[in-house]
Amino acid sequence: MLSFDEWNVWYRTRRDRRVRVLPGWPVAPKILEEIYSMEDALAFGGCCISLLNHADRVTAACLAQLVNAIAPIMTETGGPAWRQTIFHPFAHFSQMGRGRVLRTQIDSPTYAARYNDPNGPIDEFFALPAVPYLKLAAVHDDKAGTLTLLALNRSLTEELPLELLAGGFRSLSVKQALQLCDPDLKAINSKDQPDRIAPKPLAKVSTNGEKISARLAPASWNVIQFTGV
Repeated sequence: MLSFDEWNVWYRTRRDRRVRVLPGWPVAPKILEEIYSMEDALAFGGCCISLLNHADRVTAACLAQLVNAIAPIMTETGGPAWRQTIFHPFAHFSQMGRGRVLRTQIDSPTYAARYNDPNGPIDEFFALPAVPYLKLAAVHDDKAGTLTLLALNRSLTEELPLELLAGGFRSLSVKQALQLCDPDLKAINSKDQPDRIAPKPLAKVSTNGEKISARLAPASWNVIQFTGV
């Protein structure tokens, strides 16, 4: 079994060391206070889905930090606290990603990309010729009587129709449906705008027996929870 420890979106390797490291022994310095954007929330949500879909091997997955340092929550001494963009997929993952993870079969349009490994003396790139636009995890909580879908639309420009056959679940009804997206992928939450990026209702969801239909906005994180399972 695997422990996936201290994970998060992290820009350490992209920042000059002189900015990251302070000389001497400063008191309560700002260390690794990453400011997360909408695109970081999407990457974070993708990590959540990957962890769920490998739950048969990953039995522990601890987020690196929780407050200020590479964290979903920011605060100031004597001041307010606010949620960073990555807080929301983390909260959904933690609260609703409980139960038995179901194996999904994805039939989705794809795009070509490449994976960059920045470790070592040179950058290395690995081709990814057919990446599905849809990334999906499904979790059945038998005790709560819920089926939860966590879905990522990785297309930056196209709405994605989701048509899902939930075999064995014949009387589904939508309990809640939420979406996190913004036209500006660089948008952030801040002390002055703590809810610039926040979940909003996902309206285009319907069920018909075992069939589930939804429409996912471009570059969006989506959570759809059903009862009656």
